[in-house]
Amino acid sequence: MTAKAPPSGLTKLGFKIPMWLYRAHLGFLFGGRVFAVVHHGRKSGKRYVSGLEVLIRRDGELFVFSAWGTRADWFRNIEAGGVDELWDGRERYPGATFRVLEPDEADNVIAAYEQQHPRTAARTLPRMLEGYDGSEANRRRLAEDGTIVAFRPAESDRGSTDRS
Repeated sequence: MTAKAPPSGLTKLGFKIPMWLYRAHLGFLFGGRVFAVVHHGRKSGKRYVSGLEVLIRRDGELFVFSAWGTRADWFRNIEAGGVDELWDGRERYPGATFRVLEPDEADNVIAAYEQQHPRTAARTLPRMLEGYDGSEANRRRLAEDGTIVAFRPAESDRGSTDRS
């Protein structure tokens, strides 16, 4: 899989909308499909808020696909300095742990995403892997070549969050 170039222009502006809404305490408008990660720049130390789309929620974790893999600025920043806060709907958590999924678990998450959100997956996954057709072979290739990250909010006593 070839990682796509980071967004620019109007696309980059569109990716900032979730951040603006979360800063205005309107994150609940996303209905659980987007959450925000607050982190600091690994070089600048500047505070950033990144909106991330949830693939699925399971066992207290939120799973996201990094469209630009490990090259994404938010990914490189949290890898270097961790998560300062996680904002999910109306909830704000004082940090989160995160992990990058191994291919077998990533494959299961992609399959669950396709099952829970078939129309969205049909539009989104072909953008992540050119020629993606929903076959087991394509899903496996995406799981092996892509970067899926699981976040667990700090001090989360909400139990299972199997909502989408």
